[in-house]
Amino acid sequence: MANLRKAEEALEHVADPTEVQASDVVPKVAQNEAELFGSESLPNFESLGLRYDPTTLPLRQQLDPFNKPYTEEEYAMTLVHGRSVNAPYFHQRTHDIPVANIHFRSHHIELLNLFTHFATHAASSLGIPCSRVVALPTKRTLWTVLRSPFAHKKSQENFERRVHKRAIKAWDADPEVVERWVRYLRAHALAGVGMRVTTWDRVPLGIGSAVVRGHERYNPAVDASKRIKQLGKKIVDEEKKAAAKV
Repeated sequence: MANLRKAEEALEHVADPTEVQASDVVPKVAQNEAELFGSESLPNFESLGLRYDPTTLPLRQQLDPFNKPYTEEEYAMTLVHGRSVNAPYFHQRTHDIPVANIHFRSHHIELLNLFTHFATHAASSLGIPCSRVVALPTKRTLWTVLRSPFAHKKSQENFERRVHKRAIKAWDADPEVVERWVRYLRAHALAGVGMRVTTWDRVPLGIGSAVVRGHERYNPAVDASKRIKQLGKKIVDEEKKAAAKV
């Protein structure tokens, strides 16, 4: 009973919950970015080296090449529904210098067409001039085996395997950009599709001799024979001097 009486006395001193002000319940709404994030807004986009205001992108406009030709930059900054389904933008070649050649292999044509379409879109996004997907001859392999041995030897069965091939060639791109393109394709590889990559790197004349000189400078085993000859000659000279004193 004593505990119950103490609880009732404590409740009498509690303030009425209806007397709580609205400011104590509803939080204060931030009026700007500084109050919301604790920092000021970003600087002007021109000071960051940007040509367009990111807040105005993407643009909502109709692109029709029959009415007005448009550039790749205008296409990239415009909202185009179904962009990934449509054919990518193929950049024009500038110097016709081949930098990469990618071959695709698969037993399923649907998977092969899907991944090659993805590869051309990735090249277009990285600004790599590439060719359209080229269909190579299909490799057909046929095996004829016995359906059953001994008495039914003449009954045979044929098994066929078809390997479909596609190829994409790239030009006039920086080796680092090509490497990023290839790593992106390998990171998002499609199961059932094989890929073989061939790349070409351009180096200045005389790079071989420069590499050899650098290798000789940091590899002590290169001039080991020379140092052995010098050590042998030194030992012979010391022996001659010792013999002359005797």
